[in-house]
Amino acid sequence: MGRHPAFRRGGLELVEAYGYLEFVWYLKYSKALAAAALGQQDVAEEPLEWMLSWSLPRQAFIVPQHVYRVRTLAAIGRGDYETAYAEAVRISPRGVEDGTAQQLQLFVAYDLVEAAVRTGRTVQAQGFVDAMLRMGIAKISSRWSLLVAAAQGLVSGGEVASAHFERALAAAPEKQWPFEHARVLLAYGEHLRRERATVESRVYLTAALALFDRLRAAPWAERARNEMSATGLSRRQADVSQVQLTPQELQIATLAASGLTNKAIGERLHLSARTVSGHLYNVFPKLGVTARAGLRDALTALGQHDRQGRPYPGGRNQVG
Repeated sequence: MGRHPAFRRGGLELVEAYGYLEFVWYLKYSKALAAAALGQQDVAEEPLEWMLSWSLPRQAFIVPQHVYRVRTLAAIGRGDYETAYAEAVRISPRGVEDGTAQQLQLFVAYDLVEAAVRTGRTVQAQGFVDAMLRMGIAKISSRWSLLVAAAQGLVSGGEVASAHFERALAAAPEKQWPFEHARVLLAYGEHLRRERATVESRVYLTAALALFDRLRAAPWAERARNEMSATGLSRRQADVSQVQLTPQELQIATLAASGLTNKAIGERLHLSARTVSGHLYNVFPKLGVTARAGLRDALTALGQHDRQGRPYPGGRNQVG
């Protein structure tokens, strides 16, 4: 039913017109969730208020849980983690505050971990991750494999965290779950910056920013820009939205310009050397270069640096 063109064009209008109110709330939830991801909180609130006013008199208590989930996501997007945590725990309050997470709801699990970590609730965050592992949700789909590994990265440190984030990014193709993939790229970049791996962090933050910009997820893109600025880049240098490269192409180009071979890049990104070579073949014309050596000048124009933190030589050529 959801694949029919009429439902894609106006599913909400149709179910309202025919009185299928049990479907209206979920379509409104989908609309609000998308608006929250895009940073359009005013747009999101109208369907959320309708959901509450419709569900509470009917004691349809699953509906308010979805309202709280939208508000959780919106709060995380703007970096308001205390509000995010407060909204998230309203979904399944019993067994949450003590970290046991006996009634952890899957659709808010990763958000709970991130909000708990960012507000210093390390015991609760670890409890949520333990619950995710006990429930075996990584086996449900590639999306959950990605999110569970990323959650493990959030509660870990050092090389252990990096290994979890690498495993998360390898678990699911970007094209299948682009928003979740971008969130993990951002989290990984934040981790690397805190570990003082500044140059490497820019690879993942750049990829996250490009993907969020492509998705028009404004508050998340702003978070990525702020993180890139914290690595020492100016706001102008951090803005890569005009460059027509995919996040993975930016990663590969940056690593290639830093001196890594195709084989080494492939091992780091869990790709074959042939796939890396194919990406570079596509990258060259986009950056206006004809050979691997030209990546240095092009990436300097994007504000990229080598693995020692030095700007690439040149950088005066403009990249369009």
